[in-house]
Amino acid sequence: MKAFGVTFAHSELFWLAVIVAPLYVFLLHVYDHARRAALTRRLGELPVLGRVLGSASHGRRILKDALIGLGLALILFSAARPQLEGQRKLELRGLDLVLAVDVSKSMLVDDVQQTAQMKAKRIEASRLARARELATAVIEELPGDRIGPVVFAGAAAHFPLTEDHQVAARFLSDLGPNDLPPGSNLAEVFRVSRCLLRPDLYEDLGCKKIGKRGHGGDPLRGESLDPPDTKPEDTKLKQEVERGKAIVILTDGGDADAATIKEVATARELGIAVFIVGIGSEAGGVVYEIEPFSGKRTTTPKKMPDGSTVISKRDDAAMKAIAGAGGDENRYILTDEKAKDVNPMPIVEALRGVNRGLATKEVKEMRDIFQPFLFLGLMLLVIEAAISTRRRQKYPEVQ
Repeated sequence: MKAFGVTFAHSELFWLAVIVAPLYVFLLHVYDHARRAALTRRLGELPVLGRVLGSASHGRRILKDALIGLGLALILFSAARPQLEGQRKLELRGLDLVLAVDVSKSMLVDDVQQTAQMKAKRIEASRLARARELATAVIEELPGDRIGPVVFAGAAAHFPLTEDHQVAARFLSDLGPNDLPPGSNLAEVFRVSRCLLRPDLYEDLGCKKIGKRGHGGDPLRGESLDPPDTKPEDTKLKQEVERGKAIVILTDGGDADAATIKEVATARELGIAVFIVGIGSEAGGVVYEIEPFSGKRTTTPKKMPDGSTVISKRDDAAMKAIAGAGGDENRYILTDEKAKDVNPMPIVEALRGVNRGLATKEVKEMRDIFQPFLFLGLMLLVIEAAISTRRRQKYPEVQ
């Protein structure tokens, strides 16, 4: 509610302050006056009563009632939270990050320790479960950043950059090996990732395969999804420093072939920092087939064409080569597969080295102004309590 240029957070209390409180005090005064008059008539005009009534001040009683009414009205007025509208410049710093999780069959290998969270949720130990938990932990440590979640195997599925971190984490957990073609196509995930991070170069990057953003959820013609009192300048961002961009891939390895190296080099040329996080162990483990509907690991080992069992090991050499093509071999980060809990801090610390952009935004801010009214209301009640209903008389016994 808005009145006299002031906005009230609780309009019902404002009306109590303006109408109900003064009316209540007035009616109480009328009732008290009538009751005292009735008592006086019952007692009669006794000499003692006359002297007592002689010191009574009708004006002081009216003043006290007025102070009570005004004091209560001011307290209720304060409780209604009067506010003035102002503008405040908000600084937004953040990073655009694509977080990609490998969901190929080899990520179901159980050569990692089951974490406490997996035990609590009754999730079997696997590289994929550990990668998802680690990715979620990283997202939680980056509150000001926009996240573009990607899952990949033989192809890559993506979600647009979003500030809703719960949606990003959910996307990484919902898709699994059954949802994508088999394999581990790192070149594809790098292409999709850089296309998400640089939509301004959509045509030049050859990103037509992934498609642009559709129009689902857009307002109808002539309508707006913004609140009625929102001005266009309220939502306008002024980019002071360009947001940094990075790709973090959680995988157990892949081929450092020419296509992958080319995609990584392109990302580097565009100023995108590339980080690879190794999941799994050097010893490796047996790759099992998965159920066609649930996507869960079976007890049937996957076989090579020659009949031998497929063993998957963490491919440190290939991932170091990919990180090197991105500009720095040290951006290949190893995880401790035997740790009881995942540790996102090495990844978070590495990302802090990427420049975070700065944008400013003028936002509407409501400033509370109830304090002086509340103080004045309380002081009026204190003053009322200090005022006597009787006036002093030098010789009351004369009357």
